[in-house]
Amino acid sequence: MFQSNKSESKGARCGTDHLKYSFAVSFTAAVITGLILYFLVGRGDSSSARLAVTAFIVIIGTALTFFILWTGRVNFLRMVTFIGIDGLIFTIALSLEHEVQRGSILLTSQALNSNSVPICPITIPFVAVPYFTEGKMVFPSPVTSLFAVLFMWLGLVLILGRGWCGWICFFGWMDQFFASLLKKPIIPLENPPKWAKLFPYAFMLFLILVSAVFLIPIFCAFICPLRIIYDPPGVTTTFEWITALIFVTGGLIFLVIGPLLTKKRLFCSFICPLMPANTLIGVINPFKVKIDTTLCKKCGLCVKSCELFAITKESLAKGRTTIECAKCGKCMDKCPAGAINYKLMFTDQTIRLFFIPLAIIFNLLIASGFIWMVVHYLMTGEIVSFQ
Repeated sequence: MFQSNKSESKGARCGTDHLKYSFAVSFTAAVITGLILYFLVGRGDSSSARLAVTAFIVIIGTALTFFILWTGRVNFLRMVTFIGIDGLIFTIALSLEHEVQRGSILLTSQALNSNSVPICPITIPFVAVPYFTEGKMVFPSPVTSLFAVLFMWLGLVLILGRGWCGWICFFGWMDQFFASLLKKPIIPLENPPKWAKLFPYAFMLFLILVSAVFLIPIFCAFICPLRIIYDPPGVTTTFEWITALIFVTGGLIFLVIGPLLTKKRLFCSFICPLMPANTLIGVINPFKVKIDTTLCKKCGLCVKSCELFAITKESLAKGRTTIECAKCGKCMDKCPAGAINYKLMFTDQTIRLFFIPLAIIFNLLIASGFIWMVVHYLMTGEIVSFQ
């Protein structure tokens, strides 16, 4: 029995060897990634604080690029920066900004009336449409902030597709974290009904129509589960208690308990209004995750392990993921045959060597801004505004 398991394990390792790059290639790609990050993050600023932040980002980016390419393992190291840097440091930076600018992390009426609430990418579908169709800014933030976030998001989605949700999004860390805690799901959830997978698209359309007609961002005001941490409401009235209860209940179900029990990113799969936009626009991005059906052992591990329901038995048979794939790499790490890889659209050309450094550069470039906010605050007691 032991020899059989050992033989199978050895076979699995051999089957995935083609996903690994040589030391020389991995090292070269890592150095190039580090140099690009040095110039983009350093910005020619020779101050000791900026150099320290730049050095930290360069070291992290170089190490991530090298070890992902050299080992052929993507998901764990991706989560290190997705959760630990993008998510947690963003949360700290945003909380500090609120404390300094508002005096509290709570979303007060004063902040709403002053149009100084930082706008997040999740609001883009139902904020941009009313602005461009009716000239109305329905979110309490400057129009310049809308355009800055819109162009940043659109550029990255055109390049990475729904890879935004797996590598960039600074709100996705929460359900990602809890979905990763247990080794096995307590409540297996592999094949949600078709209506559940279509729900986010209908939900986004509903939010856009309501915002366009009533000029109210109802998702932010009354639904968003993320408000258990980000911009929690100041509760002084019965109505505010009710909305706070909705935020807390939704947060526990879709961000904490649900992902923990199912090992699935439920908020990002079914609730996030930006997911359908990422998915539909991302169809034209050049990086795809494809399955080599000649290598596939039909074991179904990729279907079971995908946290976003982006691989089905039907898509597996066709050698591809669904359009909801976030390119996180977990299915690649789980596949014993090494049958899944990053490919160039319309071709069978492997493009892992280009996708991994690019995703890491964009991830850390955004994270560097949050790190700099925290460092600047610790040095001066002042914080750079998100506006």
